[in-house]
Amino acid sequence: MLNHNLITYHQAEHHLPNAEIHPAAVKIIDKLVSHGFDSYLVGGAVRDLLLGLHPKDFDIATEATPEDIKHIFKGKCRIIGRRFRLAHVYMGSSIYEVATFRGSDPGDRVMKKGQIIRDNVFGTVDQDAIRRDFSCNALYYDIHEQTILDFAHGVLDLKKGELRLIGNPNQRFIEDPVRMLRAVRFHAKLGLDLTPEMKQDIINNRTNLRNVPTARLFDEAVKMFHCGNMEIAYQVLVELKLFQMLFPAAAKIAAQEPIWESFLLNAFGNTDERIKNGQSVTPVFLTACVLWLEFLPIYRELLDEGKNSHDALHEAATRVMIRQRDYLMIPKAIQNGVRQMWMLQLRFKKMFGKGVYGTLHHPRFRAGYDFLLLRQSVNKDLSPKAEFWTNIQSMSPEGIKSLIFGKKVKRKKLSDDL
Repeated sequence: MLNHNLITYHQAEHHLPNAEIHPAAVKIIDKLVSHGFDSYLVGGAVRDLLLGLHPKDFDIATEATPEDIKHIFKGKCRIIGRRFRLAHVYMGSSIYEVATFRGSDPGDRVMKKGQIIRDNVFGTVDQDAIRRDFSCNALYYDIHEQTILDFAHGVLDLKKGELRLIGNPNQRFIEDPVRMLRAVRFHAKLGLDLTPEMKQDIINNRTNLRNVPTARLFDEAVKMFHCGNMEIAYQVLVELKLFQMLFPAAAKIAAQEPIWESFLLNAFGNTDERIKNGQSVTPVFLTACVLWLEFLPIYRELLDEGKNSHDALHEAATRVMIRQRDYLMIPKAIQNGVRQMWMLQLRFKKMFGKGVYGTLHHPRFRAGYDFLLLRQSVNKDLSPKAEFWTNIQSMSPEGIKSLIFGKKVKRKKLSDDL
């Protein structure tokens, strides 16, 4: 147990800004405590508040079981998960995750090749702490006493700017290999250093990611995409040989052809900038960017075989999605969005006639246009096309009509290549 190492920090020592804690989270904790259950704000929210950040999610840990929580929050609670059962409590339009303290007794924990498949063993707060991944996430804030319970020297690690794994890396990265991806995300997002030892432990254990359900890996990839510092995360993923575990074809092509690494860095940098500016982001865009590296040579190969551009595009997209299934599973809705973005690259070639209107009003026009600009950043041959679609967006209806239906000129036949 870690309770022998427990350090309690009082308000005068930690200066955690209570006003930043969402009132709904406070209300949930108050209600659990009033029913006799120890309950704390836990993990990322405590960590981020100590770092001076503004968390959006406020997770709660309690000794109440999921059934207790459901009973207390009648009609406002749903128990979810099989691997880890926990409660979602609904407050207005927001959902708050309330997890029962995990125990150290094996109980009904199900392991497979060292990996935790199911774990609904409940315990005490100190047992829960040792089960968490990193020391900075094993911090529990008592909102009534205004004290932080630190079971793993997480506050000290935050002060040092270091990300430290709790426990034996070879065991913890086998129990849940996703911790390796989380380590990279926390490093990129929070600026916490990965020690040389942790980097080597990740490299040594990276193949354990093959044991993770591919749908879960896609979820983790999206969190990474939208961490706000994906440009940094990408470089570390490559260094630790994790990017090739998620996107092997793209990793190989980017490593061999600098132009495509520049393409990816530009894509990640653009998305980071959008997030910093408070603009919307979608997993469709970066998924399309990463898979484009694998898609393009297949598309060109199919053209060489005599396929028309439309059929070649859809067949190449299908092949890419099928191959990718072995590494991470991309939901159908995301796949469809990716196809539409790629199809727009074909439509952008037609810069006259009524079809221009259809392209301009396509639901994914903006994403497709941004993708075109990204392609143009590494291929200056696309500059005339990018300039046309940039200018037409700010033209009057009369100007557009004149441009696309103007005096007929001899138009050279467009190639099927993108």
